[in-house]
Amino acid sequence: MSSKGTILIVEDQAGFRMIYEDLLVHEGYAVITAGDGELGWELIKEKKPSLVLLDLGLPKVDGFEVLRRMRADPETKAIPVIIFSVMGEPNDIKKAMDMGANDYTIKGFYTPMQILSKIKSQLIQVEPIRKTASYKIPLMAGGEELAKLQEELGLTRGYQCPGCGVDMALELFPDHLREGTHWFTARLVCPKCGKSI
Repeated sequence: MSSKGTILIVEDQAGFRMIYEDLLVHEGYAVITAGDGELGWELIKEKKPSLVLLDLGLPKVDGFEVLRRMRADPETKAIPVIIFSVMGEPNDIKKAMDMGANDYTIKGFYTPMQILSKIKSQLIQVEPIRKTASYKIPLMAGGEELAKLQEELGLTRGYQCPGCGVDMALELFPDHLREGTHWFTARLVCPKCGKSI
């Protein structure tokens, strides 16, 4: 296994699988792929990947069912899942987040580098967090950019945790893998239950 972790891409379109496999391998991750939800679920159970990039509109077993099985199984429930789908309706986003997805991306809306940044954010584990300084910034209501970000993330109740309703904070981690001195990996995190977006 790569020291950076293993990413499972569950995606039925071969072109998308190739683009993201090449990008992630270049970044030092081990990558496994599945072209349908049934195989994806089998690989999740067998390989226990560090993160799953999951399409929703899959043959055999759809992405919602794969996510449901993951969150119902004690061996897989903690594996981060980033939804990667053309389904961008607010109801789809809310359903996936309510089912336990860690993040939701819409194909064609995010660049591969933006999705890579989301993957890095989700792969920050407890030990690196303890060893690395992080900065938690409260998100104040109001402002056009915050409203735009809220809409893009599908946060229907403002910057409140979808799980427990507590105000989330923006957490920044210095990203030493990028050139320059002021790059950060960011995520929204709930100070109460620890759920991150």
